[in-house]
Amino acid sequence: MQAISAIIITYNAAAHLAECLQSILPVASEVLVVDSFSTDQTPELVQRFPVRFVQHAWEGYGQQKNWAMQQVEHDYVLFIDADEVLTPELQASILRVREHGLSGCYALQRLNQYFGQWIRHGLEYPDHKIRLFHRHEGKWSTDPVHETVIFNIATETRLLHGYLLHYTYRDIHTLWMKMDHYARLGAEKLHLQGKKASLTQCIFHPLAAFWKAYLLKAGWKEGAVGLLLACIAAISVWLKYVRLWLKQHQLD
Repeated sequence: MQAISAIIITYNAAAHLAECLQSILPVASEVLVVDSFSTDQTPELVQRFPVRFVQHAWEGYGQQKNWAMQQVEHDYVLFIDADEVLTPELQASILRVREHGLSGCYALQRLNQYFGQWIRHGLEYPDHKIRLFHRHEGKWSTDPVHETVIFNIATETRLLHGYLLHYTYRDIHTLWMKMDHYARLGAEKLHLQGKKASLTQCIFHPLAAFWKAYLLKAGWKEGAVGLLLACIAAISVWLKYVRLWLKQHQLD
């Protein structure tokens, strides 16, 4: 059976880390946890599991993951976030492709939970992420936010059966802090690309985000949570363009 090195990047990630590690151990030949000096119980929790634990100063999302790929033993790497858990169906899919021989890259389908509800409509579904690939064929982009895998050769992508359960924000305060954080990073990304924010963008891009999330992608089928998520999508876009406007006027 072909070997896989699983990699988990952590910072103050104790909430779901035990469940994450328990789900990854059956499918990985090696598990590496790279922690950027957490101040919660993350380091102590990891010590309970048969995994490698190293601490490395935060460099950025893509940079941290690329550094981690250089520390593992096997060529195929599986990236899982600390708030994600493999279902038994997904575990079986990974073991199956390991047994038959890995080739190309593999996407996992995330099922996101918001406020205790699993979401199957709106912008959050479907949510396919490339997470299993050959470390010499691809690397993570160094975008400030929403990093992706960039391949140096033509690579076929296969979608594995089963869900990657994603436990998102625990409360509205955590959600707001994350929204603001990603808005800053998103604005920085646009700024580096030479993009400018206008009053029109600050108005119409958020409205378009709401329309897409709630109507086009049928977020309304999720009831009150769907409406809330559509509003959150609009506010997130608004924050990003406001921060871009502040940055281009040197006010941020």
